[in-house]
Order: sequence, then C-alpha cells, then structure tokens
Amino acid sequence: MIKEVANVYFEALEDDLAAGVYKGDVVLFLDSLKVSTIEQTAESADARGGWSNPKLVSWDYGREINVTLEDALMSLESLRFMLGGAIKRPKSTAPVIVRHTEQVVCTTGGVVPLPKDHLTDRTLTPKATYGHPIRLINLTTGVRTQLVVEQEEGEAIVLDGKKAIKFKNPAAGVTTEVATKYGDVIRIFWEEIIANETGAETAVEVVISPNTFPGTYKVVGDTFMRSEKTGKDEPFQFIIAKAKVLSDVTITLEAEGDPSTFEMQLSALRATNEQGENEMMKLVRYGFTNDESVDDGDDHGSVAE
Repeated sequence: MIKEVANVYFEALEDDLAAGVYKGDVVLFLDSLKVSTIEQTAESADARGGWSNPKLVSWDYGREINVTLEDALMSLESLRFMLGGAIKRPKSTAPVIVRHTEQVVCTTGGVVPLPKDHLTDRTLTPKATYGHPIRLINLTTGVRTQLVVEQEEGEAIVLDGKKAIKFKNPAAGVTTEVATKYGDVIRIFWEEIIANETGAETAVEVVISPNTFPGTYKVVGDTFMRSEKTGKDEPFQFIIAKAKVLSDVTITLEAEGDPSTFEMQLSALRATNEQGENEMMKLVRYGFTNDESVDDGDDHGSVAE
C-alpha cells in the first residue's frame, strides 16, 4: 500500500549555459508536496459483430501518463519553473525596479513623515529620479501631487520627512497649492531602483515572456510502500525519463480559508532508454530482502526476461 506523498526532483536533459545549468544537474527539488498524483489514460478501438453486436476484439492506443504535484510551499524558483520564466538578477545595465506603497499620518503641518515598511517596520526613504517620480495622495482631502525630476541629469529628490510638501488642488479649474495638516493621512507611491552594484543581492525578478514556456526534464519521485503482511515500509520510486512541464498554472491569492497551494502539471513523453527500448515511466521498488515476507501478492508477474 502507498500512503505517503513523494519527494520529487527534476534533472536537466540538456545544457542551458545561459542559466548556468549542465545536463544532469538537479534544477529543482520539492520536499513539501501535499499530493503527488500519477494518472494513466488511453483510448481504445473495438471490433463488434454478431447477435447484439458485442465487442469481439479491442485495441488500446494513445497511452498518456500525467502527473500532478501539489506543493504546500512556494519559492521564486518553483514559480519560475512552473511559469517558464527567466530569473533576472539586478545589475547596473538592467536594474530591478521594486514598487513601494506605504501610508503615513502627518504629525507636523506641511510635512509628510518617512514611511515604514508594513512587513518589517523598517524606516524607508523614498527617492525620485528621472522617470521615476514619487506620487502622493492626501486621503483626507483628496488632493494629490508628484515629486518629479525633470531632466535625466537632474538631482534626485529625497523625501526626508523634514521638507514641507505642497499638494496641487485643481478646484474650479484653477490649480492651487495646499499644505498638509496635522492628522492628514497620506498614501505614498514610489519606485526603488536596485542595481546590485555592491554585489549584495537584495532583489531578483522572474520575467515571463510570450515566447518562453516550461521545459522538459527527467523526473524522479521518492516515496515508500507498506506491506500489509509485515507492516514494514520499503522504498519505492517512479522515474519519468522525459516529462514536459505543462503551461497551465493557477495562483490563488485570498484572505480566507486554507493557505494557497501550487499545482504543477507534468506529461510523460516517450523516451529511449539505454537498452534502446521505448519507455514512458519506470516504477522501482528496492531495499527488500525477502520477497515472501514483503510481497502482498505475486507482483513479479508471468513475464521473464
């Protein structure tokens, strides 16, 4: 009997030097799966004849083996893997841009205080550069403004929590400037440009392009099966020599209920093994010492090599 979920890893079938991956490298290991399902389907064609037109001969064809892996945890690498994206690390020529938004309450008239990260409570210092303004909305009065660097060589504008900031109020078709007051609630939007020039990596992004899709890998899943006779567990694994990661992915973000899980769909393709035989999947049981004590039945079959 099989009761436990499998741990699964993916092995590269070819070199991908752009990603620093060589043939045979393990590119993803999943040990937090909730469900790992193997489903085999096939089509059939029947010859019928005689009284009542019963089936006389049946042919099977179009075998498919599909695997569903439901992961309880998410990582950026597993998301990249499922979505078929490319990991981009920041550098001076191609920085990663992080969009921030935080809310503050004015304690001094005319001054917008520095925001704090809502997850870490770390004080942030918004900065506007050319093409990347700081946008502010006074949620109390409904007016808004932008701090803009007009020229590419212009000096950055830093929101330091000390300077007075005027909001533009286009009332009655005339734009006037309005100062904030004590107690005003301000929502701040800005972009942080991370170029990783110091070598300390603080950001990474996955780029999903219209012409990139998940790849094909060798897949190995490890679990165990339990003997009904002895109650002992024996290692058991499935091996798919060539599995295509399918492109259908759903990511659910919701506030209620159980935490979201992430499903990865695989389809087994035909491969040629070392003996020159066609195969789609192998099931391997190992670690047993006495067939009679561990088998629940004569599972060796009647075909001898």
